[in-house]
Amino acid sequence: MDPLSQALLGGVVAHAAAGRKLGLRAAGWGALAGAFPDIDVAFGLFADDIAQLQLHRGITHSLFFAPVVGSLAGWCFWRRDQLKGETSSLLNWLAVFVLALLSHPLLDACTPYGTQLLAPFSDARFVWHAVPIIEPLYTAILLGGILLLRYAGRFGWLVSLLTLVLSSEYLLWGWALNQQAIDLAQRQLAREGVVDVEVYAFPTFFQMPLRRVVAINERQVYVGFITLDQACDIAWEVQTKMAHPAIDALRDTRAGKVFHWFASGIVAEQVRRTEHGFVAQMSDLRYGKSTDASRGMWGVRGSFDGEVKALGEAGLYYGDMSLSVDDIVTVWQTAYPGEASRCARITAIAGT
Repeated sequence: MDPLSQALLGGVVAHAAAGRKLGLRAAGWGALAGAFPDIDVAFGLFADDIAQLQLHRGITHSLFFAPVVGSLAGWCFWRRDQLKGETSSLLNWLAVFVLALLSHPLLDACTPYGTQLLAPFSDARFVWHAVPIIEPLYTAILLGGILLLRYAGRFGWLVSLLTLVLSSEYLLWGWALNQQAIDLAQRQLAREGVVDVEVYAFPTFFQMPLRRVVAINERQVYVGFITLDQACDIAWEVQTKMAHPAIDALRDTRAGKVFHWFASGIVAEQVRRTEHGFVAQMSDLRYGKSTDASRGMWGVRGSFDGEVKALGEAGLYYGDMSLSVDDIVTVWQTAYPGEASRCARITAIAGT
């Protein structure tokens, strides 16, 4: 999730837990703690792109990180108060830091990116597909609650508690929308005679109802979009899975193995011939502006000669990741179509 939302949630959680005793200090330090786990981006400053995929949302986002680091930080702040002759509760300071730190990975797990909640004991990526990485209305709920604390006086703890409840319900609504998108897609595919298929749905950009839907079986990949504001049949674009030695070779590279793990296996693979041999590509199906499975926002790519021997090291590539104001307007118009656009075929949600 974006750093602002993470900090705001940390402040709200900390104040709801300890605001009655620590006042606005709980919100302030909770906000810093809520943003802190993203310090792991610094771990990858001297690493390549592939290593960065492994490092971000790793140990600092583990459920085991918050109790250890939060307890240490809480004890330090309590001890500081003791040395200054101020009265405070160790339990309150522990609540500020442990809960605020814990809020960060749990919120991140609500986005499609995936979070290693059990690191370092497991590299499994947990994800609930409730909200996009940037969701303005969710951020506005948290920001409104934080701003109201200044004027709420002794009822501030109630404001933060209600803000936490409302923002959590918003996340739950997003998860329910995603399940609804999956259910509608499964029903449509069944009507169309598509069986033995795994169906996934993902938030898109800056709003909740518009979902990217991906269905995969042994032979084909289906990609489409659906808005739950006006649920209509999905305009699937179908890609036949490709089998080629160059694709197998890409899967066996370091980049291919890491990216397949990073994308939770939800990938599309293509190969094309070149004058030197072949180029194989693995695209992340979770993100994309169109229904073309080969035009993901990122993936890995490797070059191979005619005998499928690597021509250099496979690595990360980036597609069109730009997002203009016009694109954002288009996304919102697609998510909330008027009657004139009802059940229009959605093949792209932004400029491609």
